[in-house]
Amino acid sequence: MSATELAAALAGGLLPVAVIVLITAFRGGDVERRMPGPAAPGMQALDRIRRATANSQTRRRAAVSCLLGLAVWAASGWPVAGMATTIAGMLLPWLLGGGLVVENRLATLEALEGWCRRMGDMLAGGGAIGLAQAVIVSAERTDGPIGSAVRVLARNLRNGDTEPSEALRGFADAVDDRTGDAVAAALLLALHAQSPGVGQVLRQLADGVSRDVRARRDIEAARAESRQSVRMLLIIQASLLVLLALVPGFAAPYGTAVGQAVMAVLLAGTGAVLVWMRRLAVGQPAPRFLTRSGGSS
Repeated sequence: MSATELAAALAGGLLPVAVIVLITAFRGGDVERRMPGPAAPGMQALDRIRRATANSQTRRRAAVSCLLGLAVWAASGWPVAGMATTIAGMLLPWLLGGGLVVENRLATLEALEGWCRRMGDMLAGGGAIGLAQAVIVSAERTDGPIGSAVRVLARNLRNGDTEPSEALRGFADAVDDRTGDAVAAALLLALHAQSPGVGQVLRQLADGVSRDVRARRDIEAARAESRQSVRMLLIIQASLLVLLALVPGFAAPYGTAVGQAVMAVLLAGTGAVLVWMRRLAVGQPAPRFLTRSGGSS
């Protein structure tokens, strides 16, 4: 290998280390703070990076990925393979985690359904006087994805230092789903009306959320097969790379600068397909209509 090729190999091998150092340097103070109003796409991406690097588990994964990348580079002599190993170790949990994102959304909707049904039963059975009291009483027994949001809503309604409309908009922002906006809007109307049929309305709202959850689960079941196929393709591709490295005759072309460039293009294409598949698996959330500012999000 010439000096130029050696310099290119060193630059390629050190690139993932530099990327991880830069990502870590972007970490701020309170990464969980939500900025009011819609953020620019670049700031949203930066905020996602900060969230991804905010815990020690992610930092440990980054360190292990760097070590594995250097080991692969040293064993194979392919800097691109080492860089790909490092990046894969960092990003594969995110790339293959689309199913978990959808499952968390569905768990939030199921929690919303149970909460609305519980409040409806309270009002119908006389366990609460008015919707505000039903919210306050139900908050003590509401856990899971919406537990903290319900408790904050109940505290705001009990203390009276926040307008109900503002408190419910804050609840909708915490849930961050169009269905949560629909629930918050219905509760806001019910707080103003305080009619005897609020309990029945809440039950009907819970039935609507339940139908939404069933429809989304049917869609998710169809997407699960595609995600499994992607995992199998990744395993096959990784196995082929290992076999190439073990057979000198096939591996020889990849030891040149041109071979490394070809490998980089192929691996980059695989990464682009994985990003595309994740976007398809997660889907585009329906636009929200209830925010603190009262506009669309």
